Amino acid sequence: MISHRGHCRCEGVVILANCEPEITVFCHCDDCRRSSGAPVLAAVSFEKAHIEWQASSTLAKYVNGSCTRLFCNQCGSPIAQEHESAPTRTYFNTAFMDEPERYPPTAHSYAPEQLAWLELNDTLTRHEKTFSIEAK
Repeated sequence: MISHRGHCRCEGVVILANCEPEITVFCHCDDCRRSSGAPVLAAVSFEKAHIEWQASSTLAKYVNGSCTRLFCNQCGSPIAQEHESAPTRTYFNTAFMDEPERYPPTAHSYAPEQLAWLELNDTLTRHEKTFSIEAK
């Protein structure tokens, strides 16, 4: 069986995704930058139906419009995003996953919002908005 494990620093939140990832992406939007505290967010999505929450005692949520941010309220680790327009997926922060090197991004979302000083010299497709979530 295919499995992908992720956990926060204190292991109050642990997931096991029993499927292949659907999407791997860099997101440059302001909301992702602020929620991650990083100049860009890398994320990997899995179908919710195949995610096993092995530990979630410290899982907390913050809703900002149509996006719900998941984080650990014990150690502060940012964990994932869920979007109303993509109700069957959870987008886990790549760095939350145990083996982040398994999930290289395949595209950029909100590329025009990339910080001017951030140099990412790749040949990935750059989308003006998001390519993985339907706009409302």
